[in-house]
Amino acid sequence: MQDDWLKDKAFAHRGLHSLQKHIVENSISAFNNAVQNGYGFELDVLLSKDNKAIVIHDETLDRLTGETGKITEHSASELSKINLRNSKDNIPTLKEVLNQINGSVPILVEIKGDQGKYSEIAEAVFRDMKDYKGNIAVMSFYPEIMSNFKNLSPNTLCGLVATSIDDGSLPTKYFDVSTQISLLNSVDFLAYDIRALPNDATETYRKFGKTILTWTVRSDQNRRKAKQYTDNIIFEL
Repeated sequence: MQDDWLKDKAFAHRGLHSLQKHIVENSISAFNNAVQNGYGFELDVLLSKDNKAIVIHDETLDRLTGETGKITEHSASELSKINLRNSKDNIPTLKEVLNQINGSVPILVEIKGDQGKYSEIAEAVFRDMKDYKGNIAVMSFYPEIMSNFKNLSPNTLCGLVATSIDDGSLPTKYFDVSTQISLLNSVDFLAYDIRALPNDATETYRKFGKTILTWTVRSDQNRRKAKQYTDNIIFEL
């Protein structure tokens, strides 16, 4: 399976967003800004009440909108009408983003597992992606999601997002390097926390020819470290 395109363009984390320019993360404007500046981009996907793939990082609306409550309390249609704070954008669906970009730059789709609906979210993302013609890959902290997605779409590149720094946000096993190594043959690439480089997981994946990405690169020091230990970056300016 060809994955050379994963190394070609740096990926803007949640799109090329900017508070100063009122371009909010995971918005159509942020993705268009990445395209205009010659970058690929990464985005996050959660499920709406009606099990549609919604592009947003948080399970709740509070941080990025003037609304409160959980994403799962609203349908995709309702969410698409909610404005992202201090911007002209509304919350997009994955399908809307893919239609807008139309293969112009590579895309990484991080499938969030926070809602616990592993098969449902894999199916929702697959439905929106199955006819997409551009370079696109999926990735997740949750190997269960990647397993579900791989069953639906064996030819799509699937990656493990990982870190060894346990911040309490995920089950403890997901932070275990030996567990990450055990998943080597189940995924196509690895996206690892820049703060935890290098380690046995990244070195093992590299030894076996897997592409290594790193997140989230925010400084020249990070860039130098990423160049030494990985193949490409997911960055913020």
